[in-house]
Amino acid sequence: MNILAIDIETMPNPDMISKLSEVVADSRLKDEEKIKADIEKKKAEQIEKMALSPLYGKIACIGYYGDEIQKVDIEDEATMIKKFLDRINENVVVTWNGKGFDFEFIIKRGVILGVCPLSLLEVYTNKYKSENHIDLMEKWCGYGKFAKLNEVASILLDGECKDDLDVKQIPELMKTTTGKEMIRRYCLRDCELTYKLARKMGY
Repeated sequence: MNILAIDIETMPNPDMISKLSEVVADSRLKDEEKIKADIEKKKAEQIEKMALSPLYGKIACIGYYGDEIQKVDIEDEATMIKKFLDRINENVVVTWNGKGFDFEFIIKRGVILGVCPLSLLEVYTNKYKSENHIDLMEKWCGYGKFAKLNEVASILLDGECKDDLDVKQIPELMKTTTGKEMIRRYCLRDCELTYKLARKMGY
């Protein structure tokens, strides 16, 4: 089976920060400094969570790991999605929680950017069919259950684990060449672990 492991990293979309709902301080606070600190804290948390929503977040990179390709794209988001759609047509894609996150995010971002139809969700996230996409987490845990890639990989792959990176730092890392390289290594390692798990599980 010609399989291709994919993984994405996401980040808050700076263009959408102004569209977030207004943050209100805890009504029990009376001190001006504490009110200000509470608002700032809640705003920061709100911005961090943007990375989990295709409405308010964006794709920082898309990684691939297979027999013929091991690379991570970091470029214009619409271009990355178009390349992704071309590459997955030729392979059986394997992911870790791809039905619950990666494919949902990529395709919905593609819809927002006008480069793919929402109907692709039915092809790649259908819980009853996995001809084009095998979500290893779903296969390992069962539908609707969750396990961490690092935890499963460390046991099934004899201690292999993810690279160390705080994903909250991705927006800052994206500003430099060195930072982008750190993101690439982190994302590619996730793809590699997913690929190795797929082989270990018999795919």
